[in-house]
Amino acid sequence: MPVSDFPRVIERVLTNRAVRSCLFRVLCGLIVLGHVQNVQGRSSPNDLPRPVSLYLSILDREGKPVGNVVDKDLSILEENKPQVITKLQLERDTPVSLGVLIDVSRGMGPEGINLALSWLKTLAETLKSPDEIFVNAFSDESQEVVDYISPEDYLGEALDHLGTGGQARMGLAVDLALIKLRDARNKKKALLLFSAGRDIAGPATLDHISKFGFPVYSVGMPGSSGATGTLDKLKNLNLRGSALKVYSEHSGGEAVFVQSASEAEAAIARICLQMKNQYRLDYTSDTRSKVGKMLKVEVKSRNSDWDVRYLKKYPFSSR
Repeated sequence: MPVSDFPRVIERVLTNRAVRSCLFRVLCGLIVLGHVQNVQGRSSPNDLPRPVSLYLSILDREGKPVGNVVDKDLSILEENKPQVITKLQLERDTPVSLGVLIDVSRGMGPEGINLALSWLKTLAETLKSPDEIFVNAFSDESQEVVDYISPEDYLGEALDHLGTGGQARMGLAVDLALIKLRDARNKKKALLLFSAGRDIAGPATLDHISKFGFPVYSVGMPGSSGATGTLDKLKNLNLRGSALKVYSEHSGGEAVFVQSASEAEAAIARICLQMKNQYRLDYTSDTRSKVGKMLKVEVKSRNSDWDVRYLKKYPFSSR
């Protein structure tokens, strides 16, 4: 075929619809392949190691904070995979912003509510500026009673006219208090509940505790032994135990159940010492997941006498 005929042949080929369609698909395939190869050559933000910080309470057999712990004394797993500890530091006498929740439901009874209010006074006398507290009361609904104040400015008059009765809706009270803690001035934030614990721990509230990362401490009380109090107790029986215990253990806090005023005072002193003296553990996570998924964390100690408390789950973030 003469060379001069090639342009006419190419023109006839390109005017054929089937041939044009085939060439178009080939061209698209080459473009997509090039894009895929380009993406594979780059790292997604979710693929990169991420720094994570976790606060730990490390306690001895008497419930007192342990000093002089080094990173070699601990190991950490995330989603059952060992992670690299980059730093472990004890933060002593840290200022804390504390939300206090007082159970005023029928399960507490008048005597239990009065005891809780007296123990709140003990708590205020244990803390000092720049610590700060706010107080909410809860039963069927949550009542904001005292906004953020310095502990030495606490006065009990605002609690004299609380509406009482109804069933304890602890999850709602915890949810609202977690949100309020976002406005606190101190970096260290926590919740403390005085309650008979007659409610079931809800999974949504557990997720909220993981999201915010604030420890929850609880002083559990016997509560009312009347017919309505006993009925509430029976309604909320479950295998996981009291909501106080579940929320506290999940968050890295502690639930202490008391029977007397002296036990309550000791529990308050113990809790204050714990939340103001914690270790900050930094580690590098190589876990890959979807943003927002809850990742399980496990911290192990080489000393069997230590009780290590920490947030059990946290939401994955690409940052």
